Amino acid sequence: MLELEKVLVVIDPDRETQLALDKALHLEKLCEFEMKLIACDYSQYLVEGYYFDAVQIPQLRKDYLAERRAALRALTKPLRDSGLCVQTDALWGHPPFESIVLETLNYKPDLVVHSTRRHSKLSRMFLSNEDWQLVRTCPSPLWLVKEKKWNARPVMLAAVDPKHARGKPVGLDHKIVRYAEQLADCIDAELHVMHSFSQIPLSGTYPAQALEEHQTAFTQLMADFDIPEERQHLVAQAPDYALQDLEKKLDVDIIVMGAISRSRLTDAFIGNTAEKVLDYLESDVLIIKRDSFVSPIKSSS
Repeated sequence: MLELEKVLVVIDPDRETQLALDKALHLEKLCEFEMKLIACDYSQYLVEGYYFDAVQIPQLRKDYLAERRAALRALTKPLRDSGLCVQTDALWGHPPFESIVLETLNYKPDLVVHSTRRHSKLSRMFLSNEDWQLVRTCPSPLWLVKEKKWNARPVMLAAVDPKHARGKPVGLDHKIVRYAEQLADCIDAELHVMHSFSQIPLSGTYPAQALEEHQTAFTQLMADFDIPEERQHLVAQAPDYALQDLEKKLDVDIIVMGAISRSRLTDAFIGNTAEKVLDYLESDVLIIKRDSFVSPIKSSS
């Protein structure tokens, strides 16, 4: 069974609906864990020299965060009254993703839950928004929650790359499938696994040979898991398109995939599958990192 002891949920107190909290509560009913809700705040008005001087700023920020903490306590009072173990905190920081990662490093949750929305094409291209940076830097499994409601019995899709054609570390595929398998057991979901590939033009490999190589690698990976063959999907298509097509075909609710961290400049030109498709997927996305992953953001402790 998936061992979730601590879950970190990112809240936006200004939004009427808290998608991340709703999904976390659904999971908590099935797994039972300690939960911490955080709001990451920053106001340009409370920056020294904008409207206030250096003497006023510290107290104004303190008052601002106190109001945020009070809002979080009010939000979670019904949860605590029902017996749930819920902590809350409001953090000051800019950009927000750094505060989230620092809290992750300090709190050491087994899962981080964060709601996400579509972003502009420019934002995707230059990785300038919080979601992309969390994918790149968050050391814990990261659950990016979308607006889609789950099916009565959720459908999960784990995306793997057994030939490591996109630089994925050896061992990450096993971690992805194992995590997905355990989560599927926890929420009684129907789990599918896919491996997609596209042959590079003029690569010197014939289509039949490429198909055989990928089929062999995929079969060897799946031999370590008890997943029916009809739920194993080998697709001769670029991963970003294959994921979108299979998501629609299976009516997927949660996609589990891996991500690796490279330099921002490299990502801007190359990217990886998670970053290419995140905006285009309707389902939730659960990002898994390799065991040896170290966040580029360092804790001050």
